[in-house]
Amino acid sequence: MTTAQAHRTAAKHHPRRIALFGGSFDPIHNGHLAVARAADRRFNFDEIHFIPASRPPHKLKQHLAPFPHRFAMVSLACSEHPHFIPSLAEAGEDFSGTQLHYSVDTVRYFRHACHGHGDRIFFIVGADAFLDIPMWKEYETLLGLCDFLIANRPGIRAEALRLVIPPDLIARPDAKNGAEAGHPSQVVLRGTVYLLENVSSDVSATDIRRRASRSQSIHGLVSLRVEEYILKQGLYR
Repeated sequence: MTTAQAHRTAAKHHPRRIALFGGSFDPIHNGHLAVARAADRRFNFDEIHFIPASRPPHKLKQHLAPFPHRFAMVSLACSEHPHFIPSLAEAGEDFSGTQLHYSVDTVRYFRHACHGHGDRIFFIVGADAFLDIPMWKEYETLLGLCDFLIANRPGIRAEALRLVIPPDLIARPDAKNGAEAGHPSQVVLRGTVYLLENVSSDVSATDIRRRASRSQSIHGLVSLRVEEYILKQGLYR
């Protein structure tokens, strides 16, 4: 066995830190990338999977750009980051992204794929979305399936986030559970909920779509490759 093969074999058995970052990504913008980079700096992830949502259950009435376009933009945005991975987890068999997917099922999919490797899975979500988590399918199960990393924004207090967590999922104060004991920006569950502070961004996908529809510049709001793709494809016109 060569040295390189030995390293690869060892790596296969080394537990990884894997983050799942889902969203409409319509389009993926620099605010999304800033959250991912901040999360990566804190946890040194082996992989961050960007998962374009098929039909987000909470946005069924909202018109989304076709899935292939959103996946293409995610792929372009991830291309400059070695361990940012565009994911087809919600693409469906026909790559149309028209089927309804729930976060709890997506996390189960990744847990099954990582079964037996001891990998630790994190779910990246914005604070606004986390406050609505009681409305998600099997949300108590979801909270226990993985760790949560919440991208917080000014005006949302940790106490408000704690209120949406079922009391029986909050571990005893002396429970370590692999967490950073005593850290002020975490709530300990079967999994752990971490707050990722100071990553707020004024970039809005809604604003980007509106600007593109008016032929206004979106430079600096999305990565250069995504900007070129939107212009060449005439998206949001």
